[in-house]
Amino acid sequence: MHVHSMFSIFRKAARRSGVAAALFTFCLTLLSAGSDPSAYLHGIDVSRYQKEVDWKHVKESNINFAFIKATEGDFLKDPFFDRNWEHSRQQGIKRGAYHYYLPWVNVDQQIELFKNTVTLQPGDLAPVLDVETFAQDVSDAQMRNDVRLWLTSIEKHYGVKPIIYTYQKFYDLKLRGHFPGYHFWIARYQNEEPSTHPKDKMAFWQYSEKGIVKGIESPVDVNWFYGDLEDLSTFCVPAPAEQPAPATVIAQTK
Repeated sequence: MHVHSMFSIFRKAARRSGVAAALFTFCLTLLSAGSDPSAYLHGIDVSRYQKEVDWKHVKESNINFAFIKATEGDFLKDPFFDRNWEHSRQQGIKRGAYHYYLPWVNVDQQIELFKNTVTLQPGDLAPVLDVETFAQDVSDAQMRNDVRLWLTSIEKHYGVKPIIYTYQKFYDLKLRGHFPGYHFWIARYQNEEPSTHPKDKMAFWQYSEKGIVKGIESPVDVNWFYGDLEDLSTFCVPAPAEQPAPATVIAQTK
């Protein structure tokens, strides 16, 4: 069965019965098609709007990864970031941090705020730049130049290529085809998977903002990753390269 057809069945189940039933239906569909359900990973993204998340219960809900809001503009650190960052790590959930980009704010200051807030460890997901805000006084060319500066500066600092988050309409108007070297994470809720430029690569689909997940009292954004755990690891901070052992010098005696 084609992947798009399987996701179509999943979406119908989600509308009828909610996320838990949809996940069950989706896995049954994959099994009947001879596919491994573990090859498609389910994840969430959270911010202060979800308040105190019980990450132990989240882990029990078949959540494989979580993107956590860290910063916004040049002034805001999410008040729940430190808690979410540590508690998700304790539960063994693959975690990533994202920055909400404001196009009218100095990009260098936005870079510094994120770098001063987020410390990544090997195995953490790559940083995400959330680009979804319109600004009448900032040209598209200037916005894209600043976005590239954030992406390249953050990659240099952390040693891993960032991911770009946006939603379908903003992607179509501002970003489509302009960042072929990066993977996208795209929000689209109209019961359709995101569409992308042939040269663009999409890795994550945010399919709903109304997910119900155990351990989170309010609705939460829910996402699919197009791959398995091994694929997901390619989006993570790499382990440091092993240094060669120093050469042993043997003294020569006469």
